[in-house]
Amino acid sequence: MGTFDVIVSNPPIRAGKKVVFEILEKAFDFLNENGELIVVIQKKQGAPSAQKKMNEVFGNCEIIKRDKGYFILKSIRNTDF
Repeated sequence: MGTFDVIVSNPPIRAGKKVVFEILEKAFDFLNENGELIVVIQKKQGAPSAQKKMNEVFGNCEIIKRDKGYFILKSIRNTDF
C-alpha cells in the first residue's frame, strides 16, 4: 500500500473507541519518518482520549487549533521514540 508524508483523519467516532484507537495506532506504520498524522475531533466526542492515545503511539501530540468544541491534533512519526 505504501507510506505517506501526511495522513488526515476525521475518525468515525460512532464506530467506537476501539476502532478510533486502531486507526490512530495503525497510522504510525503508514507514515514516513517525520510524517504527520492530523486528526479532527470534537472535544465531547473524545478529543482528550484521542490526544492521550496519540501521545502513547507517537510520543507526541500537539493541539494545532481549538474552535467551537473541535480540536485539530497533530502527531509526528519519529522512529527514535
